Amino acid sequence: MELATLLAEAHAAPPGLRIEWRDRIAAHGVPAIEGVRPWLESGTLAAFAVRVIERVGVDGEAALAGKVLRSARSRVPAYVTADVDWALQRLRVVSRPVAQKPATTALAAPKPQESPRYTAAAQRRAR
Repeated sequence: MELATLLAEAHAAPPGLRIEWRDRIAAHGVPAIEGVRPWLESGTLAAFAVRVIERVGVDGEAALAGKVLRSARSRVPAYVTADVDWALQRLRVVSRPVAQKPATTALAAPKPQESPRYTAAAQRRAR
């Protein structure tokens, strides 16, 4: 489905059902961010826009999504600021590089199993 159509449908949807358009809009990537960016200042659409941008970021555009959300944080309605903070935190987790284990050239020899060490009292009870 075309992005413009999805945006129009989401805009017209009741607030309780609007979230159903998030993933379909976010699937368009960078154009989706640009499509919902103006909504960040809207009292009725800002929270939805944050969620679309966050999803695009999780799906691979974390740097751009984070930049857009940070720049919009001071302009969103006050009750959406916590949503922006949540989305930025999610994007930091997603964009954190994964530490690579160093390559090993040889396998370590297995350690022999030690016999359990019992206290003197446990040894007496076992007899």
